[in-house]
Amino acid sequence: MPPSDATRYLCAAVQLNSKLAGQVVRDILDDYKAPPWSPDVDLVPVVLHALVARKRQFIRDLLLALLLLGALWGLYTARPLVFVIGLALCWVVVVGETLVATYGVVSRELHPARFHPDRLPRPSNSGVRRRLERVTAAGRGNVSVYSGYRPFAGSGTPIDAWSIVLDTDQAAAGETAKYFTALEVHDFVRDQLRDLRTGDVTITDRVFVDGRDIREDGRFLPDQLTPPVAEVDRALLRSLTIEPEDRARPYLCVQVSGWRGQLVQSSFLRFVVTPHELFVEASHCLLAPVRDEFQEVDRLLPQPTVGQALRIGWRAVRRTPGHVVRAPFATVAHFMGPAMAEVQRVRQQRQILTALRFDYGAPTSPRETVSDQQYQRYFQKLDQALFSKVIDKRVFQSLTEFLESKGIDTADLTQRRTTIQNTGVYVAAGGSVTAGSIAAGSGARATSVISRVANAARQGVNEAVGKS
Repeated sequence: MPPSDATRYLCAAVQLNSKLAGQVVRDILDDYKAPPWSPDVDLVPVVLHALVARKRQFIRDLLLALLLLGALWGLYTARPLVFVIGLALCWVVVVGETLVATYGVVSRELHPARFHPDRLPRPSNSGVRRRLERVTAAGRGNVSVYSGYRPFAGSGTPIDAWSIVLDTDQAAAGETAKYFTALEVHDFVRDQLRDLRTGDVTITDRVFVDGRDIREDGRFLPDQLTPPVAEVDRALLRSLTIEPEDRARPYLCVQVSGWRGQLVQSSFLRFVVTPHELFVEASHCLLAPVRDEFQEVDRLLPQPTVGQALRIGWRAVRRTPGHVVRAPFATVAHFMGPAMAEVQRVRQQRQILTALRFDYGAPTSPRETVSDQQYQRYFQKLDQALFSKVIDKRVFQSLTEFLESKGIDTADLTQRRTTIQNTGVYVAAGGSVTAGSIAAGSGARATSVISRVANAARQGVNEAVGKS
């Protein structure tokens, strides 16, 4: 399968945004934390492009720092011409680096016909290569070690959630209610979802665990001085489904990808059986399209037109002051990078070995960082509604069929299904739901999607990244 457009756009993003490139390198190459989960995105080429971009951006920052010193010397010695020339040359450096990034890399290597992630050269550093192997394993694994409040971090903005509790002692007329396990209903629903045709569908079992809770849990952390495991045995997932735990929660994950990875909905289903009840939980999360500024690769011609050249020049004018101010600090940070990385590693080791709790959870996924705050096409909004409604409908149909096969009355389930589907969503206490340009519930007013919750989900991240 060819790489998704979202992967290409992320590679372009780290080439065009120096702060994002720095964040990707710092977060994903962390020695002790779990790599972020990023559905339908291959993070390895993103990291490789970020490493290449950082080297080029260091040269830019070094030149800017030297030119800034020259300009300040001209100002100090009352030579205004030297000062003006120094600032003008700073603009030239920024324009040059932008042209190299845009037409030397993005246009040439990230065009759909020329994007070959498997051909990218691997770094010579053995530690970085080992970390990239862990990133690859995390993308294929079945364990998500999250950090903070959001367990489904990496899957985007929560857009819909509901939960119900059903009485399993109420037998249907003329039937005897039969006992069943959570694993039985889990497997039945999973089988009924296999023939979904609403996009590129992937159905997996996945366990979510808080990075602060695995210190003494050898199932997820065999060695305290290594990152958590990316995969556990299927037997563990199934046992957790039957006997639920507070801190390690298995989910049936239904991932639907459309628009070549630009729109990815992840639905998480969980079933818990008590002696008298069946609890069903569903959460839908959405990865919105990548911001338009990082899709520029699809609009570039082999050679810049006059209009594109003017846009690059004007963009350089706006970005030059910020680059010039940060250049001296960025240059010093680059030279001090190995020493600071060692200090950070020692600090983390000390925290792991002496503190009562260390957060092994994955950092924010770069795919979430570059997501837009709204749909970019009207049909994307309709497709997201299609994904959610079809999955919910199929889940309710499966539950009805399963409970009827166990001789259990389904009148309560039918009523709950009508409530959820007709009023939009039913959310458990403390939950929150938003949806893009749609209204949910009686008297609800349509608001923008991904504009409100995505901001909250990415609060602090975009402040650290922003526009370079």
